[in-house]
Amino acid sequence: MRPARPAIAAASPGGHEFRGFSRETFRFLGELYTHNSVPWFNKHRAEYEEFLMNPARAFVTSIGPFIKFINPTLDTEPKFNRTLVRLNRDMRFAKKPYKDFFLIRFGKAKWDSELFLYLDRNGMEIGSFVNNEKAEGRRKFEENIANHSDAFVDACARFKIGKEFSAYELHTGTEPIAAKFNARRDRAKFAGIDYIIFGKELAKTNPAATSSGLLALAMKTYNRLYPLYIFATSDNPVSELQAYDNRIGLLKISSR
Repeated sequence: MRPARPAIAAASPGGHEFRGFSRETFRFLGELYTHNSVPWFNKHRAEYEEFLMNPARAFVTSIGPFIKFINPTLDTEPKFNRTLVRLNRDMRFAKKPYKDFFLIRFGKAKWDSELFLYLDRNGMEIGSFVNNEKAEGRRKFEENIANHSDAFVDACARFKIGKEFSAYELHTGTEPIAAKFNARRDRAKFAGIDYIIFGKELAKTNPAATSSGLLALAMKTYNRLYPLYIFATSDNPVSELQAYDNRIGLLKISSR
């Protein structure tokens, strides 16, 4: 018999309380989209700090212990080039100086498979990025699914990965691989695709996008999607998945 899963309340460490992003966060990103220039950004740097960076750092600090609970090797430092991706673009390869979106990531290295929170002028997306790029003669995610298809389908069912998550190819994003991902039906569709997103979108008008309740929602989402990270990174996904299920499993997470 599996042990009972603990109920976890989403709470922020003292001094770094995550109160949520705000309407002003999305207003700032919308204006950056329209006025993407260095002079405009310098004029609005205080808004950038108050409405984007301060809540972003608080989010990382608050959820960091939970991420470490899932996987102690994932990076949770609330710093640029760690969990926070800079807005600045490399002007050798870009026409505009800034990205008009913001990314928070929990992985090990750039372009590693990871858990993420993405924000732009329209809202946000919570999800998992899977790197299926061919390395050392293999595509790990694709091969793990093919070699352990029953375990993959079962894990997606037990962790409720499906229906509300979409799967699409990064860099295209227009035609989803699966608008409502179903592991049994869609598991063969990832062949040859380098970068895959599994995500849940929240419009900026969604109350969860602008409240402290986002913390609990992100925790629930990362807990559910972590088996995808296992299949994307592990040489022994079945045993690692079993260890994760025994140690953590599907948690009941509530807002405090």
